[in-house]
Amino acid sequence: MIIYVDLIFFINFAYDFLLLLTVGIVLKRKTNIYRHLLSATFGGLSIFLLFLPGNEYLIFGLKLIVSVIMCLISFKYISFRYTLNNLSYLYMTSIILAGFLYYLDTKFSYSHQGLVFFFNGISVNYLLLMIVAPIILVAYIISSKKLKSTYNLYYHLEIYFDDLKISCLALFDNGNNLKDPLTKKPVIIISKKLLKGTNHNRDPMYIPYNTVSGSSVMKCYKPSFIILNGKKIYNYLVGESDYRFSDGVEGLLNVKLMEDKYV
Repeated sequence: MIIYVDLIFFINFAYDFLLLLTVGIVLKRKTNIYRHLLSATFGGLSIFLLFLPGNEYLIFGLKLIVSVIMCLISFKYISFRYTLNNLSYLYMTSIILAGFLYYLDTKFSYSHQGLVFFFNGISVNYLLLMIVAPIILVAYIISSKKLKSTYNLYYHLEIYFDDLKISCLALFDNGNNLKDPLTKKPVIIISKKLLKGTNHNRDPMYIPYNTVSGSSVMKCYKPSFIILNGKKIYNYLVGESDYRFSDGVEGLLNVKLMEDKYV
């Protein structure tokens, strides 16, 4: 069996460089491309570990050490948690990339009958994988940024009415600036079903509001207090809405919470 060590080194180097670059972009690390190149070179040379005698546990341990050193070269050492986070994302990104490439290889290089796979003579070559790999990682970067920007706006909200506690996932919404025109108290909007069947012993007040579909009034209540980000907050109203929220969200925070530095 002929092994082209130079080809294996180049492929390993290229994938390591792409992975390190992806981790740096996703985590917004301040580094430069030369450190990534040096780290990828070190990672590429680690392919020779496969030729060392030893069991799989020893090889795994050596690969783990190599990964840590690669992270230190690329991103430096600032703290243990910082390095651990870099290492975690490096492995997570490599697993995602390897999974996609393995799927493409088995999809196009193998046929199957039931659970029995066999080679069909069509090989996904290294050049194609090198072209596909950056596309996969770019898609991962975009989805990661979108996920972060979305879920950073989600907050756990607790509303207290005397002895009654209502908990829900709330979204910070710049569009919610509803206030009671008389008391000027901001309104946090929650799903009507959260209050359905509860006895919170509060008389409702009706606050007018405008939407693109027209004008209406919202039934609101004055809670004893709310808790957001571990802070007890007063002087806010809670309004109930028939709006069907999505993705587990059951409330919309008021923009005044940011002005008051609660979010």
